[in-house]
Amino acid sequence: MRALSPEDPRSLGPYRLRAVLGAGGMGRVYLGADSGGTLAAVKAVRAEYAYDSGFRARFARELDLYLRARGPFVPRVLGGDPAARVPWMATGYAAGPTLHDLVRETGPLTGEAVRFLLRAVASALEGVHAGGLVHRDLKPGNVVVTGAGPQVIDFGLSRVLEEPGGGGGQEAGEEETLVAGTPGYAAPEQYGGAEASPATDVFALAGTAVYALTGTGPFGEGHPSAVVYRITRLDPDLASVPGDLRDLLARCLTKDPGDRPSTAGVLEELGGPVEPAAGARDWLPEAAARAVEEAAGEHSAYVSGRPRRPAGTGRRRGPWAVGAGAAALVLVAGAGVWAVSGRDGTAPAGTGGDTRQGGAGVCSRPGDFAAQYAGAAREEPRVPGEDTYDLDMAVFPRLAFVAGGGLLAVSHPSGVALWDWEAGEEVAYVGADLPDFAGTPTVSPDGCRFAYFSTGGGMHVFDLRSGERDVYAEDVVGDPFGFDVLVFSPDGGEVTVGPGGTRRIDLETGEVTEVWEESAEWAAYSPDGAHLALNRADLVAVLETSTGREVFRGEDVLEAARGSVALPGDGADLLYLTRDGVVHIDYRAGGEPRVLRPDGDPPHLFEEMVVVPGADLFHVVYDANFILGSSGRRITWDLSTGEEVTTGADTAGEADVRTLAAHPGGVVLAVLPWEATTVRIVDAATADVLDEIG
Repeated sequence: MRALSPEDPRSLGPYRLRAVLGAGGMGRVYLGADSGGTLAAVKAVRAEYAYDSGFRARFARELDLYLRARGPFVPRVLGGDPAARVPWMATGYAAGPTLHDLVRETGPLTGEAVRFLLRAVASALEGVHAGGLVHRDLKPGNVVVTGAGPQVIDFGLSRVLEEPGGGGGQEAGEEETLVAGTPGYAAPEQYGGAEASPATDVFALAGTAVYALTGTGPFGEGHPSAVVYRITRLDPDLASVPGDLRDLLARCLTKDPGDRPSTAGVLEELGGPVEPAAGARDWLPEAAARAVEEAAGEHSAYVSGRPRRPAGTGRRRGPWAVGAGAAALVLVAGAGVWAVSGRDGTAPAGTGGDTRQGGAGVCSRPGDFAAQYAGAAREEPRVPGEDTYDLDMAVFPRLAFVAGGGLLAVSHPSGVALWDWEAGEEVAYVGADLPDFAGTPTVSPDGCRFAYFSTGGGMHVFDLRSGERDVYAEDVVGDPFGFDVLVFSPDGGEVTVGPGGTRRIDLETGEVTEVWEESAEWAAYSPDGAHLALNRADLVAVLETSTGREVFRGEDVLEAARGSVALPGDGADLLYLTRDGVVHIDYRAGGEPRVLRPDGDPPHLFEEMVVVPGADLFHVVYDANFILGSSGRRITWDLSTGEEVTTGADTAGEADVRTLAAHPGGVVLAVLPWEATTVRIVDAATADVLDEIG
């Protein structure tokens, strides 16, 4: 599980997306939540496949397959839309490790636990078979272990029994050239060209049980061809299987599918179906139960926006903290499937998912920056101290996580420093021989550009990769002063500027487009860049970036508060500050807005609003007075529920807030105290200081 990147959608259908569960060549699986807080694993197809009518048809078929698979040990289908611009499907979210990972981490299960698992999975398969399906790829990696029992997942390879020839929706004349199934668990008939049948799933069920009991499959491990040879020619190795289960599993693993018991027969021999357990300790041994409970806790903490500890702080994390939910949905493409995330939470090689390591279009390491900027990074602190703070310049320090959260940008009147905040290392600095700033320098989300208004006139834009600088004159950007807006698009390819009328500037072509006749004092893009929210004085507007059409206008808002307007997702959510509180409204549907207020009577002195899209939270700094030198306080709300979820804000890490930034995943906050001599990295849940920069 990892945070959403700027390229990820923020919503699909009714689901607000909170994190990435898995990624592969065909698309991604996200953790989502609907308006009622119900969690779901939401599968989205990549754009290039969304335009393939054949792929859409297969995706629709897969949704139909899931709809036929019902029961307490199969994740329930919550919805889907194969015809949407981005086809998607959602199932219930199972927070737990796969059986494969659980056994690998905690050891084989007891015979009693495996009996429960066998009865649960067999009853799930019986329901699948009753619906006219065969799973065809049952294995330890496709069984998620939860406190209530196992959950059978991945019906991407399912075959519809009643279709002519078992074709499963293949086009006429199309041949299936790959064997469906996983070596070690696929039945021998699958390698001989025979059609899959319920007996095929019984074979895989027994192999999965042997793995749970012994830590290895009944035909061992090694090169796939060697495993296939054993499956088709040799007897299974059941020497370590308890005697009371050995005979049953041996009959399930016979070469002839006609000699295997049915799932109903397996259930009858074991005592019949089981009800979901009340908790993990009711059916699992101690070590496995603790692991499952830990997994549920890790996932719960993440989705609440209050993870227990950020990655990289020394605590060992099991695979269930990363990929258990990711395995819950696997996209089908012909006879193959796409890979889910690895044990460390990164995407598979070649998927472009690891923005932390400087993926395409992201600048996050010294080698990504021009030599003069990487070379200028020094050991001494490069944070805004009192000697650099000049009220007459109307320049305030700013913090921002960029490069997918891998770097922290610290902008202030002497320049911009980019820090690898986990390593505590400055990787780039730009500040030598720059003209005086009129407004705080702003770093692009990808970490590859920064821009600022100059007191000498115009706007300077630095390409941090090449070292090149472009200067846009006052007749292009207007006459800036202090708080005038300068904000990058999510992809870093354009900026919106606000003095003398609001304009968008394409940084690749230099094209300038007037988007709003009024000057803006703050602006915010939606994560997909399709909409732009602007505010000035006492009004706020939302525009379509492609047309400049105004789709919403509101009045009675605050002016010039940093982050006073935000589009937290790709849906129609709009946040803006007013004298009464924070307004949350669906700007397309309209209706009565929700107003979120701190304790105390209005008007509230808001100073800053910071959205955490990866955690569905937002923070507000309020009751600060920078003229008198009094610090602000932080309040945090859950965007979906409107509930205040502030935690830890009164501890040493955040008792004193001048400005802050939120990591995209909501794991940590970067906090600049009033004295502005160091930047604190604090735990978002407890506000405990984890590290200091400077």
